[in-house]
Amino acid sequence: MTIAVTVRHRVAIYGNVSDAVTGRPIEGARVEITQGPQGFSERLALQARAAGKDWPALQERPDRTRTAADGHFHFMDLPAGNYSLAATLAAAGSRYGSAQAQATLTEDARKTVSRAQLELKLPPTTVRGTIKDGQGNPVRFAEVGLRGGPERAVADGVGFFVLSGLEAGKRTFVVSARGFKDLSRTVDVAPGVTSTADFNLQPSPPVV
Repeated sequence: MTIAVTVRHRVAIYGNVSDAVTGRPIEGARVEITQGPQGFSERLALQARAAGKDWPALQERPDRTRTAADGHFHFMDLPAGNYSLAATLAAAGSRYGSAQAQATLTEDARKTVSRAQLELKLPPTTVRGTIKDGQGNPVRFAEVGLRGGPERAVADGVGFFVLSGLEAGKRTFVVSARGFKDLSRTVDVAPGVTSTADFNLQPSPPVV
C-alpha cells in the first residue's frame, strides 16, 4: 500500500526590495543570504555538492532568490539562528548600491521556527543640488541634464533639483535656463551615493 505524505513548506524570511529615494518596488533584484547558522551552512554544502558545477550560476537557491514585479522575495524552511542578507541589482550596473539587513529566527517548544519580515532599500546613484544666479537667487525651472544621456530634471520654485538612478563615474551636467548662459560641469558620481552639485548661472548678454 502506498501512503501519500504531504510536505508542508513554510516561509521563514520574507519582505520587499524598493528604491530608497522613490519607494518604488524593484523587480529582479538579487537577495542573498550571505551568512547563516551552522545548520543552514551544512545544508547548503550538501545541496552545492549535489548540484555540482551548476551551483554558482543558479539564480534560485535556498540562499538566493530574485524579487518579483512587486519587489517581493521570500526564503523557505530555514532553521533557527541569525542571518545576514544582501540585496543588489546587477542589471542596473552602477545605478544602485547594495542594501544589507539582519534577521533572527527563533524556535518554540513545538520546534516551530518564527518568521522575519525585512524591508531592503537600494540606494540609487543620485545627484542633487540647487541652481542660483550670481546674486544667490534661485533660478526657477532651470533644466539639468546629462551630456550623452536621457536623464533630465527641472528645478523647482527654490531652484532645487534631483537626478536619481544615474550611472556612476565622471558625468558632465549641462544646465540651461531662459535668460542665462548654458553651464556645463563634470561631477564625479559615486555608485549608490547621493552627491551634491550646486550651479551658479550667469545672465546671457542682451540681444542688440
